Amino acid sequence: MNSQHKTAVVYIITKLELGGAQKVCLALFNDVQNHGFQTHLITSTEGELVSQVKNNPQAHLLTSMKREVSIFGFMHEIKNFFALIKQLKALKKEYAQVIVHTHSTKAGIVGRWAAWFAGIKTIIHTVHGFAFHNFQSWFTWIIFYIPEFFTSLITTKFVFVSNADTVTASRLMPKISQKKVLIRAAIDDHHFSALAPHVYHKKEANHTFIIGTISCFKPQKNLIDLLKAFEHAYRQNPHLRLEIIGDGQQRPALEEFIAYHNLQNVVVLHGWQLDVAPLMKRWQLFALTSLWEGLPCALIEARLLKLPIVSYNTGGISDIIHHGINGFLYPQKNWQKLSAGILMLSHDEALYAQLAYYPDNLHAFTRLQMIKKHAELYEQLQ
Repeated sequence: MNSQHKTAVVYIITKLELGGAQKVCLALFNDVQNHGFQTHLITSTEGELVSQVKNNPQAHLLTSMKREVSIFGFMHEIKNFFALIKQLKALKKEYAQVIVHTHSTKAGIVGRWAAWFAGIKTIIHTVHGFAFHNFQSWFTWIIFYIPEFFTSLITTKFVFVSNADTVTASRLMPKISQKKVLIRAAIDDHHFSALAPHVYHKKEANHTFIIGTISCFKPQKNLIDLLKAFEHAYRQNPHLRLEIIGDGQQRPALEEFIAYHNLQNVVVLHGWQLDVAPLMKRWQLFALTSLWEGLPCALIEARLLKLPIVSYNTGGISDIIHHGINGFLYPQKNWQKLSAGILMLSHDEALYAQLAYYPDNLHAFTRLQMIKKHAELYEQLQ
């Protein structure tokens, strides 16, 4: 079939690092074509997941795409903007219809405007959490909110992964009720379900109780609170251990805390891992201390492995985790209560088992369901 008679879906994301938004974007890029669409991807040459697409002729890697936004790099941002427009115009000539679908905050702003200037009429953005939040000064909040507000005016559809973000958008974005659709971000559900335990497995032979998390080391993820909660709990239960998968700009600060409190033998920073499941299977508890968030994919992975959750009540986490049912949710910044929850679950095996084996309904988070819902959306917009 000639490409002039096909519809192309072009995914734009800033950087293919190891994150939920990136994995969702790659899954769509790889699988939506099975529903009759051509797919293309525009992203940076940087990121741990670039190796998965660098030899794909439908992946367009731009050296001008950078995650960091810099006033001093204004000319670089202009160069990237025009590179995006050029790439989109080329694809527009090749296909009968082009749908642009952006992911991540920066690509969501720059990519949508590039699509608009390229004359593309169908523009979709997936919200994996907003860049403006309650832990910013009003000035910073406005700086992030204003571009999102005006860019919403040229957006055909918003895909939300959590109910919390739909509520935020309904308050702050014009005509959002006509543009919103909820499609959950999926993970490799078959892989994690196959590893789920069949018996109560929470105490290893050496009686250690491992708390784990997956996170980039950024202020948003607030890992210092997790270290504080762990340190406090560990002083009362020396069988506790903490493992963190991830890396980033705050690593020196986290390492300094670990060294100062003499936790080097009980806290492990694994760095980024392509396959997190083998490590997660060893854990007894999953913890999150994010200050702003969409709905982390790692949370779903943890529940498929039957790990109870202790977390701050952030973003869409309460869509999945119900206090006292399959985990514990605490007010943000209250690491003392989070620490108490860790201690409680490390001692009370009956309560632990009750939370661990709660029958979550995670059907909406399967890869098959996510792809199907997106294909239906694209068909409606043709």
